[in-house]
Amino acid sequence: MSTHTDCWMGLCAAAILVVSQGPAAGEPCRVADQPELKQSLEKAPVLHTESLGEPARGVNVWERWLVPNPDGKTWDVLQIYFKEYYGPTWLHAVDLGTGEVKKQRLADDHQFYLSGRALGFDGKFYIATPSRRTWSMDMFVYDPATNTLEERGEIVPGLGGEVRPLVVGPDGRIYGTGTRGNQVGLYIYDPKLGKVVKDFGPVGPSHPNGAWSRYVISSLALLQLHYNRRTCYLPIL
Repeated sequence: MSTHTDCWMGLCAAAILVVSQGPAAGEPCRVADQPELKQSLEKAPVLHTESLGEPARGVNVWERWLVPNPDGKTWDVLQIYFKEYYGPTWLHAVDLGTGEVKKQRLADDHQFYLSGRALGFDGKFYIATPSRRTWSMDMFVYDPATNTLEERGEIVPGLGGEVRPLVVGPDGRIYGTGTRGNQVGLYIYDPKLGKVVKDFGPVGPSHPNGAWSRYVISSLALLQLHYNRRTCYLPIL
């Protein structure tokens, strides 16, 4: 007989022995005496509960962003909460370096969950989204050094759209897009100057149903534009 078979027969025999030593069917289980149980419970330390706050109810949490801290080692987690598409909206900035959580009410009439976002060379996080009141592009800037979001106001009049991609160019400036009528709009925002230095207006082909779909702006195209000075087109997907 093989060793494998012997092993299995041994295990089966051990299992039968354990079952045969158990209580008979219908026999009640005996409770072990614990004379020191009451005294142990009376001397047990009190367990203190910790309140984690009221849970968020009736809000959306579509977006969360990571922004590096100035120390180059830790991150801030930016969690957006909003009740309706255009607000009210709250930002919870969680600093993983210090453990601090800072709550900030953001401007109403803005769709932050559909905003364009880019991390600038200065370490700040740039957010672009149009206002529903003016349908013009507004700029917001998050500073990881203070864990606060600053509203820069309107930067491009008449530029709206369903999507608003941002990308940082090789020159350190921020290139942004939006929609002008049935065409894509393009602009350049200079973080050092804190303003738009070039508004290209509508660019590219016209779209009968509006240029609201998922177009993107390529950093590679910006690199070619910067160094070769060639015509750059935005891909419409």
